Amino acid sequence: MGTTKALIVGVSEYFIDGADNLFFYKNDIIAMQDAFIYGLEVAEKDMIVCGLTNTVTANDLITALKGIERIVQDDDTLLFYFSGHGTTLSEKHYLVLSDRLICTQDIISFLDAISARNKVIFLDCCFAGNFQVDGSAVFDMESTVRDFAGKGYAVFASSNASQVSRLYPNKSISLFTDFLYDAITSKCTIRNGKKNLNDIHKLLFLLLETWNKNNPNCVQFPIYRANIGGTVFFDVKDYKPYLPKKFFYDDEDYCICSVEPLHNGIAKRYAVKVILKKPVSFEQVSLINLQIVERIKLLNIFNSKAQESKWKNKPANLIFAYFGLDYSDIVSGNYICDTTWADDTQDKKWWYRIRKESEAVINGIYFNIHSYYQSLKEYTAEHTANAEEIIQETKSILSEMITLAEYVIAQYNEVLNNERTEEEFVNLVADALSRINELYCKEGDLDFPPEELREWSQLCSNIISGIHDFSLFYGSQHFLQRTEMNRRQCMNLSIKQYYQDLERLKDYETQ
Repeated sequence: MGTTKALIVGVSEYFIDGADNLFFYKNDIIAMQDAFIYGLEVAEKDMIVCGLTNTVTANDLITALKGIERIVQDDDTLLFYFSGHGTTLSEKHYLVLSDRLICTQDIISFLDAISARNKVIFLDCCFAGNFQVDGSAVFDMESTVRDFAGKGYAVFASSNASQVSRLYPNKSISLFTDFLYDAITSKCTIRNGKKNLNDIHKLLFLLLETWNKNNPNCVQFPIYRANIGGTVFFDVKDYKPYLPKKFFYDDEDYCICSVEPLHNGIAKRYAVKVILKKPVSFEQVSLINLQIVERIKLLNIFNSKAQESKWKNKPANLIFAYFGLDYSDIVSGNYICDTTWADDTQDKKWWYRIRKESEAVINGIYFNIHSYYQSLKEYTAEHTANAEEIIQETKSILSEMITLAEYVIAQYNEVLNNERTEEEFVNLVADALSRINELYCKEGDLDFPPEELREWSQLCSNIISGIHDFSLFYGSQHFLQRTEMNRRQCMNLSIKQYYQDLERLKDYETQ
């Protein structure tokens, strides 16, 4: 597990013609030190700061860059922040140091070449959006998601290529840096002890969008471009997940494999997976079911502290049981029947309602009998691939899907950057979305994975399905069925889900 290291540069005093001194920029440096320390848990010893004495020469910056390069490890995250003048000459953007200019693209290339796993660059200067990023991330099917996710670099610019970057009125701090501080330090983006770059990006852009709406005469459009695979996750808080208790019971007639809490605000509920050890009638299953109810209804198994505080030591109100004949039934979710038991506090007329011939109530237990059980079991056995085949076929689809997703997201970011219209974006990604649809259908036609690969295969399917959702918002046949606001909201949520699913597969591969 790498650490996060940072280089912060703020230039306040200049010796070259045409560059006014910016003494308030020292406040930018202090703000970003605090943002990195308190927002991203960067240790002070892992930071190099240039500009507290007001001047930063080109040699000072080069020395600092070489210094940070020496201390960065392969699995680290490197943050680079610059505040000062920026200018464009001959269509190239330059950072203005105290004594001379340095090409921004050269700085980006130097940082990209550093061995850190990922680099995040923040540029707060005029015309900062005049830069390029080398394509979008490409997933090689021979590599793992662990090798891919969170690798690459991202650049945040305070304004587009034709805009100046402003001072926040009455605050003596740069407008962009003030909002960047808020986005990085916000506690609302912490999930399971982590923040991620995508959430920081979205919050930062939301803050600046609000500013622009309220200040139409001094708008500032930020720019974000990246070739990172997925996004970057930062560990910012000690996190101990709430681990549900496990329950297992075995006797000569049946085995309780798992008891899963499904509690909500109005009922304590469990789902029970059961293996029957010998053929029995549904009448006998109902009697076994009643035994199971008595055995588990007073259990205290929860998914969270909130559930525990509400339902501890109270009897279950609803128990849903799923009966199979062997372990493969439990893994594949193929059951001879599922049942529902409800206590007297529940509306039994609703829970026990009969809607079709395969349903019945036996000894006070509602039954849904799966007449397709045996045929599905035989079909699954006939269409289960061997491990090597399913890994190869799934990885082939997954690698191309992820590469396409990264391309679509990179182009979509230009819409968020106000550099491209939605219509231009739809035309640009039409072929990619068409291929995504083809691959989604291809994955759906794959044979079943063997039991030992079910979890891995499901994680891959989640990613593939999430990527396919992009086409539901920006595919040419769906584009006009939604409002612009709805399209963007749905796309942003789908991208967020894609990053989370990618991280889950990464974590699974590193177990």
